[in-house]
Amino acid sequence: MEHCDKIDVARILIERIDGVVAQARVSTLALANAVLERWAADTPEKGEGQCQIQIVFEDGFQYRSQIGLKRTQKRISLAKLVRQQLAAMTNFHAGRRTKKDVNGFVISLPQMALPLSVDAMLARYDI
Repeated sequence: MEHCDKIDVARILIERIDGVVAQARVSTLALANAVLERWAADTPEKGEGQCQIQIVFEDGFQYRSQIGLKRTQKRISLAKLVRQQLAAMTNFHAGRRTKKDVNGFVISLPQMALPLSVDAMLARYDI
């Protein structure tokens, strides 16, 4: 199998959808993590903040999802969350419906059709 470079993230758009007005546009997963960690620190003591995430890759593919934020979260990895969502989608399509709390995040399934299998996406895109 020939090794090829993965397709990079072009931009990441993050928006709070829980009544708090906040938006961010960043160019890396590390910067997205910093925004999400800052927003998690501002969520109510009890409850959860909700964010809409849109990752646009250099080839134009867009991954859209929602994530929940809790104040107790200290370290956030958007890449890990996306991989967990993709794994959840694999389980869903295999007949195992999942919506579970993983490390303080509620993993919900993105409402989208994937152009490739999950394994092919992970091999092709820099997630």
